[in-house]
Amino acid sequence: MDVRAVIFDLDGTLIGAPQPFSEIKEELRRRLLGMGLGEELIGDLTPMYESLIRISKETGMPFEELHSIQVELEVERMKESYAFEGTLEVLGFLRERGIKTAVVTRSCREAALYALEKNGLAGMIDAVIARDDVPPDQLKPNPGQLLHAMEALGVEASKTIAVGDHGYDVISARKAGAISVLVSGHESGRMSFSVEAEPDFEVDTMGDLLSLLQRLLSTYVVVPAYNEEKTIGKVLDDLLRYFRRDEVIVVNDGSKDGTEGIARSRGVHVLTHLVNRGLGGALGTGLSYALRKGAELILTFDADGQHLIEDAIRVMRPVAEGRADFAVGSRLKGDVSQMPAVKRFGNAVLDVVTALFAGKYVSDSQSGLRCFSRDCAGKIRITCDRYAVSSEIIIEASKAGCKIAEVPIRAVYSEYSMKKGTNVFEGLKIALNLLFDKLR
Repeated sequence: MDVRAVIFDLDGTLIGAPQPFSEIKEELRRRLLGMGLGEELIGDLTPMYESLIRISKETGMPFEELHSIQVELEVERMKESYAFEGTLEVLGFLRERGIKTAVVTRSCREAALYALEKNGLAGMIDAVIARDDVPPDQLKPNPGQLLHAMEALGVEASKTIAVGDHGYDVISARKAGAISVLVSGHESGRMSFSVEAEPDFEVDTMGDLLSLLQRLLSTYVVVPAYNEEKTIGKVLDDLLRYFRRDEVIVVNDGSKDGTEGIARSRGVHVLTHLVNRGLGGALGTGLSYALRKGAELILTFDADGQHLIEDAIRVMRPVAEGRADFAVGSRLKGDVSQMPAVKRFGNAVLDVVTALFAGKYVSDSQSGLRCFSRDCAGKIRITCDRYAVSSEIIIEASKAGCKIAEVPIRAVYSEYSMKKGTNVFEGLKIALNLLFDKLR
């Protein structure tokens, strides 16, 4: 993937401290009570910073006086802070790859800089955006802090990964347009309240984050293409929002139109078959090439505009996280409102036929949106040249012991893409081809 910046939350992500935030909140409450403020006025102090702004407005007390208490408590807490295991390794890995880093935190700047310096992280972070650096309405979960960090680093959102341990981090990443990673296994340093939000990727620890980043940064996309000049340009432009040019492999399967020229104009790898070998031949060529290039993850993506790039990220997730060896984007588990009934019926029949040979039922065996781990892709032997390859891949993956996951995706059909893929007649041919091939 084309990742140029990774922006981290601080507490609960890079570092922890023995004192939980709940104790900070209770000590702040105690001091505010000691200043003569009532319980009802103080409220539950969630979040603390915004609560102090409210109290200042309601009482006329100087905000700086109230805020100085929170700053003092945060800095004192950071004196016992420590870097989580794996933090230095992750930052070192990113530094070696030339990927910029930043910290975005709801802590005050004084406490954040103290913690980074104390734990030997300051020299590995390119920018720090603390709560002092933006107006209150730009704090997480609003995207302002992330946007400021991306501007400081000179990196666009689609090239940025935001890593945090809280729903606020996920929500702000989504609003800013960045890819989100939730680190869910660190208890120390977590905020005193929780917010549910679904990240793009999730890991337990910083050590797991390193493995995830290694896989993401070694992901290749295989795009089989036959006479797709009407759509290939837009498809590649979408992919290049998230993937480097040298990670995108277009297999031009003997096209007679402008497919090859359009693909080459985007600067991606183009492998050309002199004659049309069919979908199976194109996928076989693309997978073999990606493996030779050292791919850790391989994504297959149709050239007819039927897939959404957001769904591609979702299909990558179980394999990138190490929970599966092979993932299939299932249109039948997602929004099928645009999928014609005849295609749903044809796919359902082929799903059953595929399951008979594979020993495993997959709800959308004909989906062209898939993700393989390196190990699983290396075990798949493609012999079917044409559309039967979609069933063959599932059969091969199942027999090789690859753990298979299904991810709901949206079925997107245009008048153009409707003419592509399988129909009832093609489905009968696929079933017969599978029968003859697998019984040989």
